[in-house]
Amino acid sequence: MATVWEEVSQVVSFVVMAALELAPWFLLAVVLGVLVQHLNLDVLAKRAFARHGVVAVLTTAAVGALSPFCSFTVIPLISRLLRSGVPLSAVMAFWVASPAMDPEIFALSAAALGIDVATARLVGALLLSVGAGLVVLVLERRGLFAQPLRPSVARAEAAVARPVPVPATAGAPAVADGGSPADAPAASGAACGTGVEAPAAAAACDPGCAAPAEDPWADDDGTPWRTMIARNARLIDWRRFGRDVLRDARGLGGWLLLALVAMALVVRYVPTSLVSSLLGADGVAAIPLAAALGTPLYLNGVAAIPVVQGLLAQGMLPAAGVTFLLAGATTTVPAMVAVRSVVNGRVFAFYLGVAFLGSILVGLLVSPWL
Repeated sequence: MATVWEEVSQVVSFVVMAALELAPWFLLAVVLGVLVQHLNLDVLAKRAFARHGVVAVLTTAAVGALSPFCSFTVIPLISRLLRSGVPLSAVMAFWVASPAMDPEIFALSAAALGIDVATARLVGALLLSVGAGLVVLVLERRGLFAQPLRPSVARAEAAVARPVPVPATAGAPAVADGGSPADAPAASGAACGTGVEAPAAAAACDPGCAAPAEDPWADDDGTPWRTMIARNARLIDWRRFGRDVLRDARGLGGWLLLALVAMALVVRYVPTSLVSSLLGADGVAAIPLAAALGTPLYLNGVAAIPVVQGLLAQGMLPAAGVTFLLAGATTTVPAMVAVRSVVNGRVFAFYLGVAFLGSILVGLLVSPWL
């Protein structure tokens, strides 16, 4: 019988080997995510929200899947967009796609789970977000979801939007005529729920999700996107770029290490027969069960990948893994707290329903190809 130290040694050895295998892909993913931020590609999302109808849903879903936002960093932006009159259909498509997929998550998923599962996750995230947006669009045209914000959030946003004269002092920014405190730089840094929806969203902030230092949609000067990318590439401060890479690597690396430990424990101590019987034998039953497990077990996009990798090694169906990743990203408990802090009960119920049932449907659809 193995001693405790032998067991610990086996787990540590497994974690080290897995970390070395994932390290190049992890660093590539971090660099890619920081590059997206430094090129200021997030401002393209603002243009997507200026569209209407089906085009808006398709565009915002694509932008959400390519943007480095998680459920919590989009909360202040979503609140302002809804209050300013942006249709819920476009907002919902972006909101569902953003935590479910981004370039970093795709790269790590491809490295750890295989290109087939990563592609299925990407396609599933797009289908889920576009489907949610189109359903909301139909309901909007029938007069539903006219006021998606919670009454308290709507009142607070309205109060912030009203001009409030503030004397210019040494420690406080002046508010110009016709402006508002919301226009001040301090208000634009509502990262991870520091706006009117705090403290709920702030308490639920994902530690592994890097928040933008300021509102990324505030500085769109209308420059064509090709010109904007070329200009921003020339202006990159590479010292700051390196610091941001180190910052994100430290933050996400801690979660990845924790997830690798969980993966090692799953592979070593969870019987293969148990995982196969619950999540591998019957796809019709395994996929809904994977969606249910995603709510309590999903931590964040990075940490979930090794956990699913371990379950796949024990016999989990790949389609069930895709469902777990999609359902967990949108229905994890902190994400639900953050969402509920902004929208009313009807929108919240729709969000949960489309995330849970939609992820199951995606799993069933991709099952024949995985």
